[in-house]
Amino acid sequence: MRAAAWVERCRRLAGCRVGEGRALFWSFCGFFLLLAGYYVLRPVREEMGVVIGPENLQWAFSLTLGGMLAIVPLYGWAAARLSRHGLLLTVFGCTTMVLAAFQAWIAGAVSLPAALALFVWISVFNLVVVSLFWTVMADSFEHGQARRLFGMIAAGGSTGALIGPTITALSVHAVGVDGLLLVAAALILSSLLCVLRVSDRKAHGSTGQPVGGSVLAGLAEVVGSPYLAMIALLAIVQSVVGTFVYFEQARLVKAAALTAESRTQLFAMLDLGVNLLALALQALVAGRLMQRLGLGITLAVVPLLLTLPLAALAALPALATVLCIQVIARAGGHGLLRPAREALFTAVDREPRYKAKNVIDTLLSRAGDALGGWLYAIAGLATTGVALAAIPGVLTLAWLGLQLGSRYRRLVSAPIGDGGTGRPAGDSPTAG
Repeated sequence: MRAAAWVERCRRLAGCRVGEGRALFWSFCGFFLLLAGYYVLRPVREEMGVVIGPENLQWAFSLTLGGMLAIVPLYGWAAARLSRHGLLLTVFGCTTMVLAAFQAWIAGAVSLPAALALFVWISVFNLVVVSLFWTVMADSFEHGQARRLFGMIAAGGSTGALIGPTITALSVHAVGVDGLLLVAAALILSSLLCVLRVSDRKAHGSTGQPVGGSVLAGLAEVVGSPYLAMIALLAIVQSVVGTFVYFEQARLVKAAALTAESRTQLFAMLDLGVNLLALALQALVAGRLMQRLGLGITLAVVPLLLTLPLAALAALPALATVLCIQVIARAGGHGLLRPAREALFTAVDREPRYKAKNVIDTLLSRAGDALGGWLYAIAGLATTGVALAAIPGVLTLAWLGLQLGSRYRRLVSAPIGDGGTGRPAGDSPTAG
């Protein structure tokens, strides 16, 4: 009896219903391993940034955008020809092979070209594989399931984001910086095995067939759909605001004249605080908030919360205030904005789910990063000016979130033939 009661309590906490446990478990594990692999690599990317030099990072951001411009057509070509399983095997397999090639390149010493290439690759691959993961989730769960379960699935990623840096800290002296690339590759391959368990061909009859369409169909879908265009604008504005705060943090940390060890400790503590708060939001808040108040409120709450610390930063510029803003923005972004934004894609058809979503999550997000970096560099604003410039940005994010929530409700409630997506709006456990 006690065991049954414990299982039922855990099921209620996760928002899981009968028949959904297997899919939720493998989804959680897949995202856990994927982000653990990325967070093993994240300190490697920061080390490559040191080799490149902070004065040149805007160029690294621009090259990352260039990498996205090269990758998106290749991804579109693959998505048009491969089944869902084939696309997963191709993307995850290529990622691990490239990491193995980089390990051979930087073993022994890191040249500037190698550092720049690895910085760009890690920045590109992270968005591509995470976008594909969430695309498969949106393809495997129905509307109601997404609102209940995506927060818990995202919590798997935040748990991995806590374990990944721990693996790096404990193993870097034993395996070296280059060896960490192989550790990450092993974790990513393990993630693939879990995602394939969720990506069951029996869940949807179309998953064994290629998505179809043209190589650049994703861009055409975004341009041709007001709903997708609004999601794209949300992603761009979020990236621009985030880049402004990121650059201001770097400037104030440098001005604080801390030692290298103190800076490393500060960033580690910041990451730890962000990931712990994000995990709590994903596991305990996101699903309940999306169910009870809807996606629009869930998307708007974090931008609205940011207005107060941004106003405080404008009135009293200080590093501590910027760090507070970073914790709210990043933890809220991972814990609430991301699960809600992924749930938006359950209201669109299969081709835009694979293609337009990838364009938004990769190319347009990195375009927002590059745009934010150059705007920051050109404007040359002091801390007060940066804060005042960011406030209209977060208010725009809140407005976009509310508008998207309203459009989402109309899409999922519209019957087939009346502008609906043709996907059931109910909670049937089709994902396992």
